[in-house]
Amino acid sequence: MGWNEVTFRRTDPPVTSLRPLDTAAAKPNSLSSRYGMGVQPLHTDGAHLPEPPDFVLLMMEETSQVPTLLWKAKIIDYQRLSYLDLQHGVFLVNNGGESFFRTAASGLDLCYDPGCMDPCDERSRRAAAFFADAAKSAVEHHWDEPGKVLLINNRRVLHARAAAESEPDREITRIAFSVGEGSE
Repeated sequence: MGWNEVTFRRTDPPVTSLRPLDTAAAKPNSLSSRYGMGVQPLHTDGAHLPEPPDFVLLMMEETSQVPTLLWKAKIIDYQRLSYLDLQHGVFLVNNGGESFFRTAASGLDLCYDPGCMDPCDERSRRAAAFFADAAKSAVEHHWDEPGKVLLINNRRVLHARAAAESEPDREITRIAFSVGEGSE
């Protein structure tokens, strides 16, 4: 199909296991290092990469009471003044090696992660506030059956994790993909 697996860190394999961690136990610059087992904010996986993956596949072998939160911009959102902030607000992306600048929107594609993207101007600060407010309208994906799979369009849908203090052993397997040319 022309899909290529994406690694998020040079030392990680393409298939990773995600567990809630205390801030002290988390990898540096990860969302867990900032938010611990609490609610994570809406984000794009791989926003620290020059080209974030197109799709993220999440799988859970067991059930969990901790939902994954999903938010997708509606067509009307793209017509609001706030969309101009997403298109033109400049963020500094800190990726540990070679930082770079990006906006949170390009066309209909979104890319945002408050863990690695620092607002640089008033528009980007309003864009960050827009996404924080958008979390209120996120829908919950429940892991209520063993073996459930969730495929996220990582360019159009932001996701988050609800607070996981009650389930420190919760484990999700993640595989991210970039779609090669001619594979659609």
